[in-house]
Amino acid sequence: MRRLCGLMLILMIPVVALASDTSEFDRFFTSGTLRIDLHHTGRGEMEIFSLDQIVREPHWGGNQRGLIDTLGLGGYMVRVFDLETNRMIFSRGYCTLFGEWVTTGEAEEGIARTFHESLLIPYPKGPVQVRIERRDRSNIFHNVFDMVVDPSDYHIKTEQRFRHLKVRKLQVEKPADRAVDLVILGDGYQGDEMHKLREDAERFTEILFDTEPFESRRRDFNVRLVETVSVDSGIDEPREREFRNTLLGLTYNAFDIERYMMTMENRTMRDAAARVPYDLIIILANSERYGGGGIFNLYSLCVSDNEHDGYVFVHELGHALAGLADEYYSSEVAYNDMYPRGIEPWEKNITALLDTTRVKWGDLIEESMPVPTPPDSIYAGKVGCFEGAGYSAKGLYRSSLDCRMFSKSLVDFCPVCRRAIEEVIDFHTK
Repeated sequence: MRRLCGLMLILMIPVVALASDTSEFDRFFTSGTLRIDLHHTGRGEMEIFSLDQIVREPHWGGNQRGLIDTLGLGGYMVRVFDLETNRMIFSRGYCTLFGEWVTTGEAEEGIARTFHESLLIPYPKGPVQVRIERRDRSNIFHNVFDMVVDPSDYHIKTEQRFRHLKVRKLQVEKPADRAVDLVILGDGYQGDEMHKLREDAERFTEILFDTEPFESRRRDFNVRLVETVSVDSGIDEPREREFRNTLLGLTYNAFDIERYMMTMENRTMRDAAARVPYDLIIILANSERYGGGGIFNLYSLCVSDNEHDGYVFVHELGHALAGLADEYYSSEVAYNDMYPRGIEPWEKNITALLDTTRVKWGDLIEESMPVPTPPDSIYAGKVGCFEGAGYSAKGLYRSSLDCRMFSKSLVDFCPVCRRAIEEVIDFHTK
């Protein structure tokens, strides 16, 4: 039997204490990232994780004081335990392509699919247990995968792919562990289009920092560009039967939604991004047709040359960085029953309003504001509970009549979304 990195399944370990500051980081971790690549397979309620490979990357971009997740976001949670002390030393919430796909008709029909995913953990000094937990339909986390990793195992890969790719610092304000580190990659840019990739990256960086709360918090961000080169220009258009040879394999028509973009080339994407420290990957698609996508703690995708690209760039970053939900309810989506009736969503910007006296953003609602709030123009610019959100016209509520997460415009983030974004920025920087 082939030995795979000395891994084994073990029983759950009790949490004795939490790690929270730089002294704890220095005790349990060293430089670099432990990247665990997994195949995530299943259909409906059945899912299986299997190991692909483990890689040591040279950089860790995360906050060394914020090792334990305090945000409570994401459909999945990775927890890491030090085997010697039985302490939980790291945790992070995240979302996955698989988590979206299982709500589609294809999955409900019993078709199984596999998605490639990565867990990113600061590189441990000693053996650790890595556990994945998943929220069920009632928002309760359940253990779905356990493994032990010995960081001294010689099967852990250390080669650095794409060392030839150039790195440009678009904005570097702070050390990586004190900033939100964004890395921009391009897809569908040929070698003679690198000037366009640089110009696009610089333009979108300025668009981001012209938007609140990013403008006020600009000095909390580092932005780097990795100049990823593709053989062909443009990205895949399956409905037009046009497929292009690009480094990251970006495609329209994800989950058969014309505007939705994704990449299935997770390993290549991670290898390219590993040239720099990062908290979040942004991919620019060298294309004119409207489209994009964003998944919390995975990536943000945006088209480069569309009249609405500024809106898309910031909107999708709201998903990927802060786990914000879509607040619209009339556009075509692939999901069936994304938010079960009677269950409060985990996202900070939508609510099922199960108790009108305990709204999750109730501290921002004026006493005189009716809840639920009628969709009347007199309430424009005020925080309330407006019905229609999360792809559903009934039963889900958003906090404002309009917001960057609601309409296809350059309107600002509402106060609830802005606060949620700032909480994530604080988590990465304080």
